[in-house]
Amino acid sequence: MRSRETRRPAVSGLFYESDPVRLRESLSGFMQPHHRPRRSVLDWRAVLLPHAGHIFAGHIAGPAVASIDWPGFVILLGPNHRGTGSGIALSNANSWETPLGPVWTNRALLDLLASSVPEASFDDVAHEKEHSLEVLLPYLQMVHPGIEIACLSFSEPDLSLCLAAGRGLARAIQKFEEKGERCALAVSSDLNHYLHRKENHLKDLRALDALLSGDPEELFHRVIHRERISMCGVLPATVLLEALRHLPPTRAVLLAHGDSADSGEGDERVVGYASVLWETTKETS
Repeated sequence: MRSRETRRPAVSGLFYESDPVRLRESLSGFMQPHHRPRRSVLDWRAVLLPHAGHIFAGHIAGPAVASIDWPGFVILLGPNHRGTGSGIALSNANSWETPLGPVWTNRALLDLLASSVPEASFDDVAHEKEHSLEVLLPYLQMVHPGIEIACLSFSEPDLSLCLAAGRGLARAIQKFEEKGERCALAVSSDLNHYLHRKENHLKDLRALDALLSGDPEELFHRVIHRERISMCGVLPATVLLEALRHLPPTRAVLLAHGDSADSGEGDERVVGYASVLWETTKETS
């Protein structure tokens, strides 16, 4: 059954501040040095951001979000850590609530995704307790309070499924933008988990190398099979890279790379974080 209720916060007070005043203050602290956008709406297509607690990853996510000018519509792609619900799940909620208020779903964009990505199904169970997309929303509310979203989660580690979803995602964006609107993509992912900082850093670099290459097959196989890098958002990142193959040209730019030790945590079991931007480029003849 397709629910259109509000998706209530699942990790408010755990991954980020539950009090709206304190939440705004903490986000401003991460974003203030970069409050002026460096790139216009037309200069970029997609961004990858970390979804760890704000106190751990805000120094990576906040400046990236604040450094770009956001369009009014964003498709959010994230992993389903719990594995509940559909392998590719569309959230059918009318809005996602945070302490800063509701973030509204764009129904036209959601319907296009449903028709263009046949591998996806409406399943709010998959999103009900998942943090990977929720954690990003307060950042977006700070820079674009009226932003509208469509949310997809991924938990099925099947390359062919990811590639098919990526092609469908590109079709949905093309149809949406035929009407003159602009739509961006935001992928939610941390990098490697729980190794000593030095070893973790090396694994991060291997994942980033594949990500920046733009090859979805290489990213998928390197992270999951060959090098067993615990990049939790490898599935939505694979989907993104395939979608970008079918959209106007972009180039990947690493904005920042760090880890949980930057916030004062120890070096023994760190989690890696990065922000990556895909800028639009002019085709060459």
